[in-house]
Amino acid sequence: MARALALAIFIVMSLSGCATTYVVAPPALAPSAVRTPVAVLDHGRHSSLVVGLPDGRMVRYAYGQWAWYAEGKTTAGQGLTALFGESPSALGRRELPGPLTEATLRSQVRVGIESVLLLDVDAEAARRLVAQLDAIAEQGRDRRLINHDVDLDFFPYPVPYSQAHSSNRMVAGWLRDMGADVAGDGLIADWRLRR
Repeated sequence: MARALALAIFIVMSLSGCATTYVVAPPALAPSAVRTPVAVLDHGRHSSLVVGLPDGRMVRYAYGQWAWYAEGKTTAGQGLTALFGESPSALGRRELPGPLTEATLRSQVRVGIESVLLLDVDAEAARRLVAQLDAIAEQGRDRRLINHDVDLDFFPYPVPYSQAHSSNRMVAGWLRDMGADVAGDGLIADWRLRR
């Protein structure tokens, strides 16, 4: 069954161009703008977003398929379900001490990080995204699930997981919500910063 999953993933990626480079251009901010640091963490197969908070702490968000990512059910059958259909999704969340720097992220995030992309966004845009994601977490608090393997607390997310709504595509959307320009689209991504 594991071979079948690997073959299915290869076929899907080959046919649909799932591997891509996401190129992120930071928002154009006025010199007087109040800025907030954010980071995209590339974990290999998926990505997460870290947003600096006004008090110097930071909050990490991730998105994925509920059974696979939140419950840790990484069987071949579950992988096929995640790849080829819609299924319940999860918002991962974890607050961390700051400051938001690459060194701090690498020392505090307890899962592998292949690369870190750092940029500044408008503080108000960051506050709105944090408020939106935290409201989703609060609404699902009674279904909270802690997964120590990925170092996140998970909450139900209202958008079902599918190829159209993968972790990388959601992170790209969150960056766009904060004013960044993101080019590229794919299930598996390599993140680059356009200066």
